[in-house]
Amino acid sequence: MCSLRALSAAAGGVPAAAGLKKSGPISVSVPAQVQNCAVPDFRKAAVALRVWIERGGGGGGRGARSSSAVHATLQSRGTDEEKIEEEKEEERSRSRFNWTTNWYPVIPVADFDKAVPYPFHILGRKVVIWCDKEGQFHCLLDACPHRLAPLSEGRVDEAGCIQCSYHGWSFRGDGSCAKIPQAKPEGAQARACEQTRAQAVALPLLVKQGILFIWPDESSPELARRTPPPTASCVEGEGWCAVETFRDMCYGFDTGMENLVDPAHIPVAHHMVNGGVLGKRSQATALDLEVKAEGPLGFSAEMKKAVGPPSIHTFDAPSRFTYEYELRNIKGARAATTTYCTPTQPGRCRIIVVNARNFMIGLSSGPAWWQIFPRWLDHQLMLNLLDGDASLLHEQERTLVEKSGNQPEAWAKAYFMPTTADRYVGAFRNWLIRHAGKGIGWAPGVDLNLPPLLEKKEDIMNRYSSHTQMCKVCSAALEKFKLARKLLFLVGLAALGVAAVLADPSSRIKAVIFAAISGAIGWWLGGWIQMFYYKGYNHARIP
Repeated sequence: MCSLRALSAAAGGVPAAAGLKKSGPISVSVPAQVQNCAVPDFRKAAVALRVWIERGGGGGGRGARSSSAVHATLQSRGTDEEKIEEEKEEERSRSRFNWTTNWYPVIPVADFDKAVPYPFHILGRKVVIWCDKEGQFHCLLDACPHRLAPLSEGRVDEAGCIQCSYHGWSFRGDGSCAKIPQAKPEGAQARACEQTRAQAVALPLLVKQGILFIWPDESSPELARRTPPPTASCVEGEGWCAVETFRDMCYGFDTGMENLVDPAHIPVAHHMVNGGVLGKRSQATALDLEVKAEGPLGFSAEMKKAVGPPSIHTFDAPSRFTYEYELRNIKGARAATTTYCTPTQPGRCRIIVVNARNFMIGLSSGPAWWQIFPRWLDHQLMLNLLDGDASLLHEQERTLVEKSGNQPEAWAKAYFMPTTADRYVGAFRNWLIRHAGKGIGWAPGVDLNLPPLLEKKEDIMNRYSSHTQMCKVCSAALEKFKLARKLLFLVGLAALGVAAVLADPSSRIKAVIFAAISGAIGWWLGGWIQMFYYKGYNHARIP
């Protein structure tokens, strides 16, 4: 007797035996000549079976199915299985975080110098940002397609394109080549700009709430257009004011973000900073933190208080953490601090802080004539805050790598966190392991090793390299301070010269006093100038 399964496969009536097995038993009535076929008649019987199936064999008898019914059943069951698998894959995708398809903050627009190209790193890739003549911002990978020279070393040309400083090639905001000075005006060289290899790689960019955001995936511009950036809370509300600042830190994204989500460290690590506005060591206390919801896109939480409503805290993956709170001593006063941590390079990150409030608006910096508080001073006050834990975080990061054997999931064994004050830290680390691939999604080819340990605090807390030279406002303020100091010293010297030739003793004394005052003010300005380079913070020397 020949097998029905073998006949079906040979006749082509059923796609595959494996398909039958997966779908379960199927009852099909067949003609007697097929059932009683001998082995030598196998092929004839197979053909007869196929013809019988195609004609709707079985005559509608009990348990019989036409070939179309059999195929419909198999197709339906296969479709159900495919749908289940698709749903599982969709669920897995939802549980995975994609590092490249997100907006990352770069710099407040008010601090961006539009006269020069701006180099930046995002997920280990070096990019260049510039502003054209119409005030539009653009971003390209920082490599000229000609000979790979950094475009950030170039300039913004008369047409608003970025021009490479090596051979003068120019590129538009979409990456297309605008000019090759060495190309002949006719023949193949005249069409060189149109070739694909002459194009630079462009990345999406946008400005929201006065902050420049970058999208590090050049292959998904449409998704970038549909995705809103992670904006700061309350900034656009009526009656609110906000000020932003930024700084490049000598520790990585995971260390930086872990620090930002940790409210327990603030009164200790930032003891007496700016007169103690954030607290002092003696105010360290138990914190009742509770994570309300968590998932691939972050977590929401609250800090309960003995008096008043709880503070609301939100981590929006990958880079934003928001504190919202009310001030008990000022009626109706509310504030929100939004912190961003942008992964630039391994062992490095950029911190951006947006402080918003609905009280004491007159003391805020801004473009209005009555906002007399200088923006550069807002920046320096925030840099004082970031100095407080910069050095310890730089070393802590390396110690964690050592204690965990460079295994991100071993963080819980390396840390000992017995109190509820550390719940946000645990929630962030769990997000990193469960949803974000156990670490930052660096670009291919990036060296993942941490940079060498910096021994000198002057290097770790260097304000000039980490902020001033990249901030239009602070670099301009620094130059004004330098000029004022020079003028004061020159005026003092001139007053001493006048005093030397004056015959009247009283006039001579007045000139000397004037010179002394000018010199003293110039010396005093030296401390302000130093603030733009390095100020430092030593916990042991602050009572």
